[in-house]
Amino acid sequence: MIDIAVITSIPHLGRLSALGSIDMALTHLVLDHPAYAEHFRSRSRAGVQVILDNSAYELEESTGAGMSASPVLHAAERIGAHVVVCQDVLFDGPATVSATQQFLKEAHKHSEGEAPYKFMAVPQGRTRQEWMSCYEQIVALQEIDVIGLSKLSVARSFEAPVAEARLECMAALLARDAPKPFHLLGGDRSLPWELARHQRMGHDEAENGGVRSNDSSFAFWYAAMDISVDSGGRARREAESKPDLVAGTLTDERLKHALVNVARLRRAAGLPEHNPSSEPGGVTWQPEQ
Repeated sequence: MIDIAVITSIPHLGRLSALGSIDMALTHLVLDHPAYAEHFRSRSRAGVQVILDNSAYELEESTGAGMSASPVLHAAERIGAHVVVCQDVLFDGPATVSATQQFLKEAHKHSEGEAPYKFMAVPQGRTRQEWMSCYEQIVALQEIDVIGLSKLSVARSFEAPVAEARLECMAALLARDAPKPFHLLGGDRSLPWELARHQRMGHDEAENGGVRSNDSSFAFWYAAMDISVDSGGRARREAESKPDLVAGTLTDERLKHALVNVARLRRAAGLPEHNPSSEPGGVTWQPEQ
């Protein structure tokens, strides 16, 4: 089983985000939108695991890196995050190792002792050799609890589409007896297919390491773009743009499509297809027949 976090726009947080088995919040939205922060703070208080991302994907064109320790840790306090993503520098392995180490130093000072959350680090690189070198240095850091697999750097480093690249990457890492669990950051048009393949290959059952979770706006954004998904779990094409997570809204018909996409992701991840209405913030819904 692989836990999933459903990323959606602020207007649909209550209707879609709550349908995952875990949550993921984005630092820049936590800091800029009080209602967004309050949603995830309430979810955390209700016992839902909340991962706080450093917004690297959203900042790709502007800074090319995730946010630094100070704003991420401030956002983590605001929402009561359980896992925080350390700063990474897109496609740059050595810079990411340095950024991760600096982030951990600042986090230690910030918490004045043991941090109240776990740390996720995200290996980066432009080639397989650079990515693997970055991974080896990061996984050796005692403070790191989870390794995040970027949809951007893994695809570039393993020279394949996201889904195929991460499957190959995971197989290679597990062959080396990976000591820490993995989180899949985002996904491409084949995300449901990828999740199902990880399960079929036993990547979610590996001792110590293994794929434990995923976050994605797939359910929301592919519905918003009116891109259909076939029975094999692949959308007919890639979404042309990054999702509008601030003001993006779905028509009633496209919201139904988003709910079907959530059901498809839950099924592919091995989760129950019916999300109990008793879950904090959850709603009763019927999956695709």
